[in-house]
Amino acid sequence: MAHFSFGGNMKNNKNYILELILIFIVTILFNLFINGLTNDEVWNYGFAYNISNGLIPYKDFNMLITPLFPLIMSIFGRNIVVYHILNGFICVGIFYYVKKNNPRSYYVTYAVLLFFALPNYSLVCLLLLYIILDLEKRKANDYLIGIILGITFLTKQNIGIYLFIASLFCNDFKKVFKRGIGFIIPCVGIFIYLIYNNSLYEFIDYCFLGISDFTGNFNYYYSCLLIFIFSFIYLLYKYIKTRNIKFIYLLSFQLMAYPLFDAYHVIIPFIPAFGYFLDELKLSKKIIQVFFVIFIIFIFSYNFYLYSGKEYSYPNDSREFKYRKLDNNSIKLLENINYIINKLDGRIFLISGNSYLIKLELGYSIDKYDLLCDGNLGHGGYLSIISEFDDICYNNKCSFVVDMNEFYKSNVSQYNIGILEYISSNYNFVNNFDSIYIYTNY
Repeated sequence: MAHFSFGGNMKNNKNYILELILIFIVTILFNLFINGLTNDEVWNYGFAYNISNGLIPYKDFNMLITPLFPLIMSIFGRNIVVYHILNGFICVGIFYYVKKNNPRSYYVTYAVLLFFALPNYSLVCLLLLYIILDLEKRKANDYLIGIILGITFLTKQNIGIYLFIASLFCNDFKKVFKRGIGFIIPCVGIFIYLIYNNSLYEFIDYCFLGISDFTGNFNYYYSCLLIFIFSFIYLLYKYIKTRNIKFIYLLSFQLMAYPLFDAYHVIIPFIPAFGYFLDELKLSKKIIQVFFVIFIIFIFSYNFYLYSGKEYSYPNDSREFKYRKLDNNSIKLLENINYIINKLDGRIFLISGNSYLIKLELGYSIDKYDLLCDGNLGHGGYLSIISEFDDICYNNKCSFVVDMNEFYKSNVSQYNIGILEYISSNYNFVNNFDSIYIYTNY
């Protein structure tokens, strides 16, 4: 078990601290050097970046998530490496609980997590889930359990709701009441923050009223759907067999996979279930540890090979993401878009799933039109965005820099295709540079 004690176990404690330090270093290097830069990472970093620049979430820019994670991360400034260091502490916390819950297989479980360990609110929710499971096991104060559930809600609203519903299976009205009170306590602070910034309506619009638009526009990844089904059946079987509330929490956590059922949204909730499943196989702990070391050596060696070629360079030539794995073609694209933007007049809109990446890298201010993905548009959906474009451009010069690649990857992209189609049909085509098309109203 992962715990600290004194006296005769002092050597074990030192070894465990060294292990945590090693995991911290490996996680940061793995994320910076091996895991490629993703839109989810850019968006989450961009939210914190926006807030640190004085922008108000939901009012000055749109977010689908409750605001706690970007608010906390914004405190530490605008540096991607610092962002990853903070994320490293979150991952070490997850490793601590994975080892505590799965003492035989924790290295395998964490090896899977490493591929999905980029900074994201989902990792905070995973850590909070483990904390809740630990509190339930220790029969901790119900107000405290409620507070952690409330913090989970403020990190990602749907996950917080799922886990709060799971907590009702304690089957004790007094406990449920106390947990409800605890749940409300942290929410009051955010409610006051939203009222103070006059952004409560926008918060409700983006985080709740626009959800229906989010749920109907995606293709399922069937291999991931199979993993989800396996995990759900396994956890349901474990609950029926044991009546242990932890399996209800784990079952509820699986629901974060809906509606995308892509690799990330399936694997993150699968990880705790995977750990319990592996422990039941009673694998050799030493063999698993050797496997983990070989795995890390192989992955790092392979990426050193990649960086020796022409596709990647490390550190790269970008400004904001210099120490992230970003291919040279993407950096060239950023340079080309910067050149295009400098040639245009009037209000300029970037119509691309990479708008956050482009604006963060080039130092342009971000607004609500830089994340035009399904589910991020509020209850009015893409039609309200089109109407706003037309209103803005009625008496102003407007230019649209459109990434037509969003059309070609529409089966996997979350970007709203209706907006792309409207601009290309209703504004004047001027020129194109490869997949970047320019449209204006003049």
